[in-house]
Amino acid sequence: MDKYAIIKIGSTQYKIHEGDTLTVDNQNGKVDAEVLLFSDGKTTILGDPTVKDAHVKIKITGAVRGEKIVVGRFKSKSRYRKGRGYRDTLSELLIEKIELGGKKATEEKSIDEAPKKAVEAKPIKAEKKVSKKEPAKKVVKIKKPVKKGTK
Repeated sequence: MDKYAIIKIGSTQYKIHEGDTLTVDNQNGKVDAEVLLFSDGKTTILGDPTVKDAHVKIKITGAVRGEKIVVGRFKSKSRYRKGRGYRDTLSELLIEKIELGGKKATEEKSIDEAPKKAVEAKPIKAEKKVSKKEPAKKVVKIKKPVKKGTK
């Protein structure tokens, strides 16, 4: 038997195995996958609603464009036709690891990472007060009435 899991990404559920590739809606750099069911071939764990200790390591391999959706409208007997196309951006994902227990797969840190140094606080300079300018006075021109000529 093989290890598999059912995960939820966005509002869609997928049955995955290690090494699978998925094409899902655009993920913008971070994939939030909830494990709903985990099975290692011997035991099956069903989450309520998710399996607490199960984690999936997912890598985004690229972005692709989906199929074109053409939307058209027309009015009969008047030769009026309009068409518009739309293609969605999709993300390709690679399932690297499915694991139960231990550290969360997305929060693993490398050993080479140096500890962060404390940043010294720099004093903030006081802002200078800016004097407000008086609004410019409006010049009003008085128009003389125009005399209308008679015939």
